[in-house]
Amino acid sequence: MDRRFFFAVDIGNTRIKCGRFPWQPTSARLPVPEQVVSILPATGNWEALEEVLKSLPEQSGTLTWWIASVNRPATTDLVEFLRLRRASEKVFLLTSQEIPIPVSLPHPDRVGIDRLAAAVAADTLRHPKHPAIVVDVGTAITVDVLSSHGSFEGGAIACGPAIAARALYEFTDLLPQIETVWTSPPPPIGHNTQEAMAAGVFWGMVGTVRELIFRQTEHISEEPDIFVTGGGGGLLASLLGGSARFVEHLTLSGIALTVYSYLAHHLQRGGS
Repeated sequence: MDRRFFFAVDIGNTRIKCGRFPWQPTSARLPVPEQVVSILPATGNWEALEEVLKSLPEQSGTLTWWIASVNRPATTDLVEFLRLRRASEKVFLLTSQEIPIPVSLPHPDRVGIDRLAAAVAADTLRHPKHPAIVVDVGTAITVDVLSSHGSFEGGAIACGPAIAARALYEFTDLLPQIETVWTSPPPPIGHNTQEAMAAGVFWGMVGTVRELIFRQTEHISEEPDIFVTGGGGGLLASLLGGSARFVEHLTLSGIALTVYSYLAHHLQRGGS
């Protein structure tokens, strides 16, 4: 049994997520990472990743890294770390050209690769012939449409909760910085400044996503399947109702599907 594996890497504007996947796809429709490590690149602290790498069993063949990034400085830092600590391992930077679904836009290379990867994963999860809407809650919130034929149609980009809260703090005189990690919805009527800010940021996010889903659904032929991912996505999905489903590692799984598709195509052409 082949127990080799690779790392799918999702580099965002705040966090780097590295997911370990088996080299050969399993029978499951959507590959799920066997292990995930999350890194804050701004700290320059790579200890969490180093500890994971030390714990990995020896394997025949070379470990590879497949990176989907929307953060160029963080990508440079990770590639340099791998060059210094894991020099024998190959690193691949994924682009829109490797994405295994059609992208119905004039410039696919200008679309965030994380958005495309999440759409690849959603394509395997949606009901046959159903369109899908993919919501990713991160530094920014993206709400994207996948057609009933499985093509990426574009979408919308909005401020994530951390950006919204930071803007209120930085562009006003008296409003404080607030935390934007919620385990339950804040009350819509705040009884102090912090509570009022939390109400505005959180329910503003929910309202933005709801309205975008409503407006986008008007432009597609059938009721879409809705997939939500990212930090706080579980809470958001529970409030959207209907077919909304939270998928924790949607983007990493989409990167893995892209890798499997690329390798299969490469091997068919006689590559090694």
